[in-house]
Amino acid sequence: MTYPVDDLVASLNPVRDGDITTSDETARALLTAITTETPPTPAPRLRFRPRLRLRFAVAAAVAVAAAAALIILPARDAGPLRSYANAAVRIDVTGDDEYEVEVKDAYADQREFREAFARFGLDVRLRIVPVSPGEERRIIRVGSLHAPSGDLPPGGVTGTSDTDLKCPADQGTCPLRVKLGGAMFHLEGADVVLGRRARPGELYQDATPEPGDRPKSLRLTGRTVGQALVDLDRRGLTWAFSLGAFKPDGSGSSWNAPANWRPAGDRRITGAWMRSSDSVGLLVTPEPGDPAPDPNN
Repeated sequence: MTYPVDDLVASLNPVRDGDITTSDETARALLTAITTETPPTPAPRLRFRPRLRLRFAVAAAVAVAAAAALIILPARDAGPLRSYANAAVRIDVTGDDEYEVEVKDAYADQREFREAFARFGLDVRLRIVPVSPGEERRIIRVGSLHAPSGDLPPGGVTGTSDTDLKCPADQGTCPLRVKLGGAMFHLEGADVVLGRRARPGELYQDATPEPGDRPKSLRLTGRTVGQALVDLDRRGLTWAFSLGAFKPDGSGSSWNAPANWRPAGDRRITGAWMRSSDSVGLLVTPEPGDPAPDPNN
């Protein structure tokens, strides 16, 4: 049984098997070569292993990240510095040439304070020194770094307020706060000295020779040197002498005697003060032959 398709295909071939004779050896050889040739092996398909695909994905991600890193956005102008802090201090600008300084670590390296002030273009040396009990967190002195006299023109310091501190005055870990103002900090420099709680045995930097007992509980003024030293030995306190004379209005001058100097036992004590937690300063009126002031001090 045949179908129309078979007839159509047969009609397309004008050459039949019977038309090929053995006399045409060339044609028969060609036919044999065509019908017996082995078909070519198809090329294998390229397959990606999962690890190779992952490598391509990572490489693509790195390329995208590198391209993104080349995009540089213009930085915004943040304006003048208004606040700065490090481990030792925090400084805030509160007005034109006015700064509020909060000391966070009164025992920090002096260089940390200088570095913070320099951020604002200020030439300020802030020193935190041990002081007598009750004088902590107060301004002890303000002077100029570069003026020959060391004095600072009026207006350099606007004051300090202990009421801003939420802790008892005898706690040395409380922050110190001082407000500074004045363009002279840019030009002349400032040497600002603040008080902190003294460690045991540290000399109080605010203790200076004056007439009378400070505190009054010392009860050494008017005694002889011999009596005063016996009393101090009994209390377990050391001592150091100063020489000076003062008028009733408090004016006068004094200087420290050499550490190994000791006046005669019958001379009178004219002033006594605590110079550290375990040491007392003793003042006597100078007499001929006493040590002269040290010109280097």
